[in-house]
Amino acid sequence: MFRRRREAAARPDRDFDDVTAVVLVDEHEFTAWRCARSREISTLRRIAAEALIVQDDAEQLLREIRERGPLAELAPRGGRLTSRFVALAAALPASRDPQVQRYGARMREVLDHHALMVSASLDLLAVAWRSDRLENELDRITGLGRPAQRLEDLRMDLLLES
Repeated sequence: MFRRRREAAARPDRDFDDVTAVVLVDEHEFTAWRCARSREISTLRRIAAEALIVQDDAEQLLREIRERGPLAELAPRGGRLTSRFVALAAALPASRDPQVQRYGARMREVLDHHALMVSASLDLLAVAWRSDRLENELDRITGLGRPAQRLEDLRMDLLLES
């Protein structure tokens, strides 16, 4: 790491106009940071993988809610799925690394959305019989929407992350 800087400094033809900051880091601290970041990315990958599996189950549940399946059968499944989304969000690593923080924030948004969508859809199914407007709202449930795709994209980004 330091050798490359000395080599670059020895070449006067090198243009350093694009350098905004130079940070000197102890090699042990750098190694510890890389190890911590690697563990955090690995944790994010595992959470994203499980979230995609739970997401598939939630999509199926939402289809059954739209078809007016029996609440007594759907509610326990929905409760487990909602709880799992919340637990996955709680398991996201707290990191000092800005990139890991961004990944975690994006994933938390998706997991929170999914938990809310499942819970609200079950609530709607419970009261939809009361009016035509609520019945129409049930018909509008088409799944988890764009956040589901964002989770898939996020997982792909994490798989490419080093």
